[in-house]
Amino acid sequence: MGRITLAFSVFAKILRMHYQPNIITLTTLLKGLCLSGNLDEALHFHDRVLAHGFQFDHVTYGTLINGLCKTGHTSDAIQMLRKIPEYGIVPNVVMYSAIIDSLCKDTLKNITPNVLTYSTLIDGLCKVGNIKDAKSVLAIMIKDGVKSNVVTYNSLMDGYCFINELNKAKYVFNTMTQIRVSPDIRSYNTMINGFCKSKLVDDALNLFEEMRRKNLVPNAVTYTTLIDGLCKSRRISCALELLEKMQDRGQYVDVFTYSSLLDGMFKNQELDKALVLFSQMKERGINPDIRTYTILIDGMCKSGRLIDAKETFQDLSVRGYHPDVRTYNVMINGLCKEGLFDEALALLSEMEDNGCLPNVVTFETIIRALFEKDEYDMAEKVLREMISRGLLNG
Repeated sequence: MGRITLAFSVFAKILRMHYQPNIITLTTLLKGLCLSGNLDEALHFHDRVLAHGFQFDHVTYGTLINGLCKTGHTSDAIQMLRKIPEYGIVPNVVMYSAIIDSLCKDTLKNITPNVLTYSTLIDGLCKVGNIKDAKSVLAIMIKDGVKSNVVTYNSLMDGYCFINELNKAKYVFNTMTQIRVSPDIRSYNTMINGFCKSKLVDDALNLFEEMRRKNLVPNAVTYTTLIDGLCKSRRISCALELLEKMQDRGQYVDVFTYSSLLDGMFKNQELDKALVLFSQMKERGINPDIRTYTILIDGMCKSGRLIDAKETFQDLSVRGYHPDVRTYNVMINGLCKEGLFDEALALLSEMEDNGCLPNVVTFETIIRALFEKDEYDMAEKVLREMISRGLLNG
C-alpha cells in the first residue's frame, strides 16, 4: 500500500505542475489499486478521471474487469462490460476470457450468477461473433441449473446470423417453441434479418405472416428489414406495398427505409419513380442523409444524368453535408465513365483538400477507366501514386 500512496503523491505533483497525465499513467495507477485489492477506490478513481474529460482505452478496461473478476465481483465485471460501449470501447477477447474464467471459479465456489448475468455475457460474445465462447457460457449456465430465457436464445440466434450460420439460427429458433420459450419481436426480427441477408426473402415474408397470426405486432425494425431485403432482391412493387402498410399502421418510416427503396429503384432502372420518392421523402419532413445523397448521385450517374448528378454533388456543401469517401467514389466513377478524367483527378485532389482520404476503390476506379480508354501513361502515373500511398503492394 505504501507504494500506491507514493505513486499517487507523484501523480498529485504532476497535476500541480500543470502537466497532463497520459493514458498510460492513469491506467498504471488503476492497475496498482486493483492489484492492491482497492477495487472501490479504483472504480472511484475511474469515475473522477472520466468526469475531468479524460478517456481510457481497452487496456484500462481490461485491467478493471480483470481486477473485479480476481476479487470475486463477476457481476460487477459484467456490468462494466455492458457499460464500456458508452465510452466508445468495444469489448475484446481479453475481457470476455477474464469473465468466463471467473464464472467457472464462481461455480466451483457454489456462487451461481442469475439468468441476466449469463444472458448479458452471451449477448456480448455473440455481438462480436464469438459463438464458441458464448456456447461455453451457455454450458456453464445449464450446468448451474439456470434456466435460459428468450433473451439468451435471441442472443444466440443473433450470433449465428452474424457469422452467416443461418441453419443454426433456425435450429435455435425452432428449439425455443419446443421448450416452451415464446419467441418475441426481437426473435422474429433477428430471423427475418438473417433470411433477408441470405436472400431468402420468401422465408422472411413467411415469418412476417406468422408473427401476425400469433398476434405479435411488427415494429419499424421488422418493416424496414423486410423492405431492405425486398429491394435488394429487386422486388420493388412488394417493397412499396409494405411501405404503404407500414404507414397505414402508424409505424415511423425513417431515412434508412427510404434510402433502401431509392437504392432498389435505381438498381431496377426506375429513375423517375426514384426521383418522385425522393421528393415525397422530403415533403414528409424526412431529411436525406449522406448515404441517401450518395445513392441518388450514383443512380443519376448510372442513368445517364451526369449533369444532374454533378449539380446534386456540388449542392451538398451548400446544404451543410460532408461527402464521405463513398460519395466521392461514385462521383469519380460517373466522371470516369464519361471519359472526363481531368475532372475526376481534380475531384481526387479536392477530396484530400477537404480531409477525405481516397481508398483503394477510388484509385482502382480511375485506373480501370483509364486503361479502358487506352490512357496507359496516365493510368501508370495514378498506379504509382497508389503504390506510394501503400494501398497496393508494388
